[in-house]
Amino acid sequence: MSIDNKFLLKKVLQRDSFIACFCASTRMPFLFCDPVSFADQAWIFADEAGLKEFAERFSARKIPLQGAMIRKDQFVGFFGSLLHAGVTEVVFTENGASAPIPIEQFVTLKDMSGVPEALRPLENPQLLLTSIYLMQEVTRKVPLEEKEDLNDLQEEFLVNLARSRFLLPVQLKKGPGTAAEKMQKQQFSFLNLTMKNGDVYRPLFADNMEFQKFRQKKQDLQVVTLPFAGLKAGLPKDAKGYLLNPNGCQVVLQRPLIDIVLKNFPDAVKTGAQDAIRLAGSLAGPQVRKAAKQPQTDEKGTHNKVMQMPESRRTPEDQKSPENKE
Repeated sequence: MSIDNKFLLKKVLQRDSFIACFCASTRMPFLFCDPVSFADQAWIFADEAGLKEFAERFSARKIPLQGAMIRKDQFVGFFGSLLHAGVTEVVFTENGASAPIPIEQFVTLKDMSGVPEALRPLENPQLLLTSIYLMQEVTRKVPLEEKEDLNDLQEEFLVNLARSRFLLPVQLKKGPGTAAEKMQKQQFSFLNLTMKNGDVYRPLFADNMEFQKFRQKKQDLQVVTLPFAGLKAGLPKDAKGYLLNPNGCQVVLQRPLIDIVLKNFPDAVKTGAQDAIRLAGSLAGPQVRKAAKQPQTDEKGTHNKVMQMPESRRTPEDQKSPENKE
């Protein structure tokens, strides 16, 4: 018997709270691709018993799941984050019965059709979606040969990575002038994250929502936009690479990975660079256009080398305070 979505939606929204299913190893909402509809789903539960039963389905695959209580005042932010990450359905489970609800029934994106494309907030739902799926698979505590979906997930993620634009945070220098004036004159320094083991990474963000998680109350932080083609030139010599979405899925983009993407996905990289140049115009100045035209590397790489992730993922506790670097 089908359940009326409107009734079910009202039932969820009238609750004081619900339990959302998270992947413990990624600290992100657990995503599941429905094998019949191919919908990208997030799961929420009326109680812990429902979550526990659902989690047992994935214990054999070594996917650790845990619950997070989402209060009523957090509903909009939670569902909004799912929408930005490309999730298409939310599955609500109560008393053993589950039913999907389209994400658009919870929240909708603001209509930006009247805003020039270059001025719209950066969105990368496919990149976010594939990064979450990839990290769910990468972090499973099983031998590599048992990760049957890893190669396909890598391929899809890397193509989205190659054709995306990114937000690179900068800290405005002190002194007179507005933020816009300082950005125009490039009166800023770039940020680095130094881990406790001494490794240096430059933070990178797939969209404005991920940047805001990092920015919090640091109002002197702004961003510049770069296509993938500009990432290699944007690294200082002492940095091992980028940390994509450090307050989210935390994907490590080391230098060898950047070279491999440039080598193996030239068409996608070119498309991303052309889009960046087209959108930059007079808004971004010469920095983005110069970075987008950086030549591609000739170094060789294979897909088997792509995701050489650290044995244990870095957590916010592994990070020292950000450093400013010119």
